[in-house]
Amino acid sequence: MSKEIEWSKIYGEGTLVCTCDNDCGTEETFDFTDNFPNYKGAQEELKNKGWLSCKINGHWYDFCCEKCRNGYFKKI
Repeated sequence: MSKEIEWSKIYGEGTLVCTCDNDCGTEETFDFTDNFPNYKGAQEELKNKGWLSCKINGHWYDFCCEKCRNGYFKKI
């Protein structure tokens, strides 16, 4: 999965961790404190940083760049 929540020990705080689905190791993190991770805001920020999202066989995938996206397509 490309987006996961890492909860902190403090109630309602955590980090939304976004990783490239091509397993290149690239990740972006977004902290939140209101018990609600902002997926939409994170997705917009990822897009601004050049990340690409694709729907493949009914599931959404995130890639840090076009090279990773194309590499993933070659694997499937």
